[in-house]
Amino acid sequence: MDPVKASHRILIVDDEPEVRDSLKTMLESYGHAVSEAGSTAEALIAIEAIRPDIVLTDVFLGEGDAFALLEALRANEENIPVIAMSGGGSAPDGTDALSFAEQLGAAAIIDKPFRVKDLLAMIDRTIAEAAG
Repeated sequence: MDPVKASHRILIVDDEPEVRDSLKTMLESYGHAVSEAGSTAEALIAIEAIRPDIVLTDVFLGEGDAFALLEALRANEENIPVIAMSGGGSAPDGTDALSFAEQLGAAAIIDKPFRVKDLLAMIDRTIAEAAG
């Protein structure tokens, strides 16, 4: 039996190991190659090393946040699409966190909790749109 080919290289950025593990297991079960990072700094190192097709990041991280990650990607002129996810909260300017993430360049946003099929469709759609 041939091994399953990975559809996309996905980097999950979340400061909660159990969330990363759960998402990784789920995404790998659909044939994706998944890497993990627990902070903005780890994510930037991983992005340089693996060149993911897409980054799936929680908005609020223990060390840093998705806002810093998005700003760093934009400053480095990285064209890797980012999906920001959050269970709620406000950005530094007081606006909704997901709306603020979009303003900073997130290609898509998704509220937690989300349905697996919605996330999978969003990943495919976001990568397709980024490819042009």
